Amino acid sequence: MQNETILVTGATGKVGRRLTAKLQAEGRAFRAVSRSTEIPFDWHKPETWDAAFAGITAAYLIPPDEPVPAEAVVAAAVKAGVRRLVSQSGRRIEVLTAAAGVSPDEVAMHAVQNAVQASGLEWTVLQANNFNQNFDEGDNRESILAGELSLPLDNVPEPFIDVEDIAEVAAAVLTRDGHTGRVYELSGPEAVTHEDAIAIIAKATGREIAFRAATPEGFVADLRGYGVPEPLVAFLDVMYAIMRDGALAVPADGVQEVLGREPVAFADWAARAAAAGAWDE
Repeated sequence: MQNETILVTGATGKVGRRLTAKLQAEGRAFRAVSRSTEIPFDWHKPETWDAAFAGITAAYLIPPDEPVPAEAVVAAAVKAGVRRLVSQSGRRIEVLTAAAGVSPDEVAMHAVQNAVQASGLEWTVLQANNFNQNFDEGDNRESILAGELSLPLDNVPEPFIDVEDIAEVAAAVLTRDGHTGRVYELSGPEAVTHEDAIAIIAKATGREIAFRAATPEGFVADLRGYGVPEPLVAFLDVMYAIMRDGALAVPADGVQEVLGREPVAFADWAARAAAAGAWDE
């Protein structure tokens, strides 16, 4: 795939901007797109698809949270002559969709994964655990700065993954052969509880931070009180229920399979993030 152009959707997000940096460092030609780029890409605006896919040989598809016309977008990629598609999905997304009692079309990651697998092109799916970066770039950062994170998880382990690892795996499967038809589950090297994760971050930052296990009912009530849309409330409630059941607790080996090395450990990531000022106010 050398000297061919790679499309990266969601290019301003956690994975997208790191993936484009890695492609640039490798000297790869790429087109980074979002709704606001010079060549825009909007999952909900078909008039943007042809220009985004024009001249593209491989595409990394990062779907948004809301339902999208996955089959139509993939059909546009096929029509444009794209040869390779890589879909970013969630680990055990099939379990989440089933637990929610909805069709895959209602969960964007699942819908895009299915469309990519049915495309007839060279395809790979990356199913990632929850990100380390949710603690410093995502919804948990504000709570950490306030000194307490509360989630409906009590002593529940999860092998959080460094987004840098996801981006490196993505760059590899986009640019190298041997990954067609594979679904890689991606996680960190060991499972840590949220209690342990917060303790690790507290040690790395020198901050006093506590974790409080909320009840599922109390967590849902709090979300509604904050005005969170009901579909997202339902999604988060199901996601945390699956985590409490241990569906995401066992480390996966996708990073090792693709990169031939261990993923970054949570404590190593936290030390690096703290040194870079991730939790400075």
